[in-house]
This record gives sequence, structure tokens and C-alpha cells, in this order.
Amino acid sequence: MFRLNKFWYAVATLVGSTVGVGLYAIPLTFVKASFGVGLVFMAVIIGLTLLTNLLYGEVVLRTHQRHQFVGYVNKYLGKWAKRCNLFVFWLSIYGALVGIIIISGDFLSNILSFYFSFSPVVFSTIFIIFAAALVLAGLRTIYHFDFLMMLVFAGIVAFFGFMGAGSIEWSNYHFEITEFWFLPFGVILFAMNSLPGVPMMREVLVGRERDLKKAIIYGTVLPAVLYLIFTFIVVGISGDITSPDAISGLHDFLGNKILIIGSIFGFVTSTTIFINLALALRESLDHDFRFKRKWIWLLAIIPPYLLFLLGIRNFIDIISLVGGVAVSLQTILMIFLYVKAKRNGERVPEYSIRLPVGSLYLMIFIFGLGAVYTVFVK
Repeated sequence: MFRLNKFWYAVATLVGSTVGVGLYAIPLTFVKASFGVGLVFMAVIIGLTLLTNLLYGEVVLRTHQRHQFVGYVNKYLGKWAKRCNLFVFWLSIYGALVGIIIISGDFLSNILSFYFSFSPVVFSTIFIIFAAALVLAGLRTIYHFDFLMMLVFAGIVAFFGFMGAGSIEWSNYHFEITEFWFLPFGVILFAMNSLPGVPMMREVLVGRERDLKKAIIYGTVLPAVLYLIFTFIVVGISGDITSPDAISGLHDFLGNKILIIGSIFGFVTSTTIFINLALALRESLDHDFRFKRKWIWLLAIIPPYLLFLLGIRNFIDIISLVGGVAVSLQTILMIFLYVKAKRNGERVPEYSIRLPVGSLYLMIFIFGLGAVYTVFVK
């Protein structure tokens, strides 16, 4: 029987923690900001994300006990950081859940609109009922599927490329600076965020921790490359009519087949992510606030659906806000976490990143400025 090599399982774990609904938001931001500006943001954020993941990997290796991000924050940074991290956690979770409700309704509409003429709100409601039932049933996704999902994702991108190569128009790639030049920042940050996967990689690589650095590099770069290929294909085909979910805009060029296949994949991945996020929120409500079990399920499902019903339905804006603010603040916390673990770590790590102090201040400045700009200027 085929057994997955530990190294590639670790890579797949990080890829599985990275690839999510943010993928579908990237093409439209490249269209609005211009393809050239999008490429610049992508290159910079890939580099910063890779560096952040490597720093976090060193934190994990410097600590005997296994934690997730909140555990490392509590251990090294104390109560003030715990409160800040809790705000970041809730903002990112609820923002992502609302975004998933929106885009999953679009995917269901793409799949079922040939048979049912419902509004997008109805399709999103169908999704939330379906996902809520799965969460209530206690369904958990299996991490061993990460490798399979990585292959499927790569296969979907290859399929899109094969089907759409002849429909790509080079005139769709623009390089001027537009008024929406900053839009890719938060969206790409959201799409590239993969910090939760780093501690799980160490679990996979028990006894082979020396491979963690290389696995982080592979696991960060691989989804970035697939994102770029996917974006290049979608923008090249649909151009100015690129849709917020990236898939709908391809219908007029590639037909029903690509629309349905892409939407089915999007619906499956978004459902999986929704379940994981809802369970993570449920655990936080249980451990951090001691809510009674009967209320936890409702608080994980009802608030994001109410926000959706109240009119928060712009997928791109939500993903941009979560990425630009929550992921930026989380990254700043991670830098402080790295500095403290460097001084107070419990073990000698299998690798160590040597950075000038000035570069850490520069990272804090970039992410802090990005968060402020996202809230007050954009």
C-alpha cells in the first residue's frame, strides 16, 4: 500500500492550511489594481509569508511542549498579547465565515441554477443549513486528506489551463496603477496565511525535525505558484469581466463544464474550511469563555449568518479586511513571539534564522501600516 513520505505529508499539511477561499478573490484584485501591481504585491507578500513561517517554525522548534499559536503567545508574551490575539482570532474567524457563506452561495448558484431559479441569498442559506448540520453532527475533516486536496488543487489548475489556454487574451494583462492599487494587499495576505499549519508540520516530522525548514519553504512556495498560475489563467480569459468568485466569469468563454467543475471544487473546499473554522471557534468559546455546550453551536453559526443577512455581502471587501487587519496584527504578534522565544527558548532548534534587528522593525512597520491603511484609507 502506498505510504506518503513524512516530508511530503508535512508539505501537504502546510498547503492544506494555506489554500482556501482567498484563492478565488485574487484574480479580481489583479484586474482592479492592474496585473502588474498585483504581481508586485504577490512577490512581496510571498517573501514576507515565507519569512514569517520560517520564524514561527523556529519558535516551534525552540519549545518542548506542543502548542498552537494561542499557546505560544500565552507562554512567551503574556496576558496583553493573549487579549490582542483573541481579538485577531475572532475577527479572522467571523470574517472568514461570512466570506465563505457569500462565495459558497455563488458556487451553489453556479451548480444548481440550471435547475432552480433561487436568489444568491437563498443559495447561501442552503449552504449554511448544510454546513451547520455537519458542524452539529461533530464532523471533523481528516488531515490525511491534505495531500489528496493538494493534488486535486494542482489538477484543477492544470485543467483550467488546458481548457482555457486558447482563450487567453494578452490584452487583458494591464500594468498601469489604478485607484484600487492597494486592494491585493489584504486579499493576498489572507490567501497566503498558513501559520496554523506550522505546528502541525512538526507533529508530522517527529524524529525528522531537521526537515522542517525545507518543508516550510516547499509548503509556502507551492500554493503561491498555483495561485499565480490560476490568476494568470482567469485574468487572461475573463479580463475586465472577472467575477468575485473567479469562476462565474469564465462561463461565457469556456462553457458550463468548466463552470460546474470549478464550482464543485470551490464548494467542497469552502465547506471543509467552514467546518474547520466553526470547530476552532467552538473550541475557543469552550476554553476561553466557558460557554455552555448547548450555546456554543449557535454562537459559531448564527452571528456570521446574521451579518450576512444584514447586508455584509461583498466577498472581496471582507477578505481584504480580514487579511489586511487580522493577518497583519497576527504577523506582528508572531515577530514579538519570535524575539522572546529566541531569548527564552527551551531547546536548541534544528535551524535558526539570523536577521538584523532592523529587518524585524521593518516588517512590523509594513504590516502595521498595511493594517491602518486597510481600515482608514482604502
